[in-house]
Amino acid sequence: MKIHKLFPVPVFEKKLDNYKELNKELEKYIYDLKKKDPQGQKRSNAGGWHSPFFNMKDSDLVKKFITSFTKYLPEIMSEHMGWQINKERITILDMWSVINSKNTFNVQHSHPNSLLSAAYYVKAKENSGQIKFFDPKEMKVMYHPPIKNYNEISAEIIKIQPEEGKLLIFPSYLNHAVEENLSDDDRIVISFNLVC
Repeated sequence: MKIHKLFPVPVFEKKLDNYKELNKELEKYIYDLKKKDPQGQKRSNAGGWHSPFFNMKDSDLVKKFITSFTKYLPEIMSEHMGWQINKERITILDMWSVINSKNTFNVQHSHPNSLLSAAYYVKAKENSGQIKFFDPKEMKVMYHPPIKNYNEISAEIIKIQPEEGKLLIFPSYLNHAVEENLSDDDRIVISFNLVC
């Protein structure tokens, strides 16, 4: 039988080059931000710390981080998403970090008013919590028989294991959450939103 898989939702994954050295610098930068603003922001974080938005224009380190992944963006947007884009107009709207200490997590949410969003793992030890993506087809999720076999068609939630140096880029409309950090180490993620 032929199967037409209609309207797939992509999540792009890339391990950044030389991420170990970069992550050491980013970790220090993020902890310094937390020292300056211990309260942070309250967004999707349940008990974790959400940073203020990064200074993308004046921080050499943030510029270095951005340079490490920008070469992949035209391929994602033009070749894979099929969008007609002007590479010069690709813009990072905002960028921030979340530190999840033990027993903290992020509730289900999406990122409105952007095209693509990202999660980059600066620090992610074993049992620090997977990211969960939720099927955006609401009617499918509302009513169906019990699921016997979980596969790419029947699954309502897909989990991806965090890994230091891993960058995930996905459509901003895709609802996602982060599981509770059960490790004794902080999980540190940088997120950002893109338009073109």
